[in-house]
Amino acid sequence: MMTDEMQKNTRASTGNIGTLPDSGSEDETSRVWQPDEQQPDEAAVWKEKYVRLFADLENTKKRLARSSAQEVEAEKEALLRDVLPVADGLDLAVMHTSREEDSRDLLQGIELIRNILNKFFIKYDVKTIDAWGKQFDPKLHQAIGVMRHPKFPPNTVVRVEQKGYLYSDKLLRPAQVLVTPSH
Repeated sequence: MMTDEMQKNTRASTGNIGTLPDSGSEDETSRVWQPDEQQPDEAAVWKEKYVRLFADLENTKKRLARSSAQEVEAEKEALLRDVLPVADGLDLAVMHTSREEDSRDLLQGIELIRNILNKFFIKYDVKTIDAWGKQFDPKLHQAIGVMRHPKFPPNTVVRVEQKGYLYSDKLLRPAQVLVTPSH
């Protein structure tokens, strides 16, 4: 017993403060921190966690912004597609309205509405596909039939049955066309 107490006093006087008395076996759980050991810097650990979480938050914000923009764009395209039958109806009304004196007011009203719709299309970058007399392009045209025409070469659009539209240079609806046969 006296030897153990002397060892404790010797350790205390030599600066080995914080060490446990020898118990014969030393494991990591019973070990006390030594002044010469490096303790993990708690501030650095929390800073690293903060930086990672902040980066995750920024990535999530960017992903949500992209996703929202794509959803808005898809909804805008769907809305514009839904307006196209109105344009078709107005075009048909203009074509089939008599040009006689008693129908002029009606024709002017239809053309006025069509002009308003054209301004709407300009505002939202919707363009009509110019198909008549052009070479058939399956990316822009939908061939619904074949029609012989002596003045046009093969695979040329000779009649447009329904206008096609582009939205910001993306196909909104293909033009439905009749094409000259390819020999």
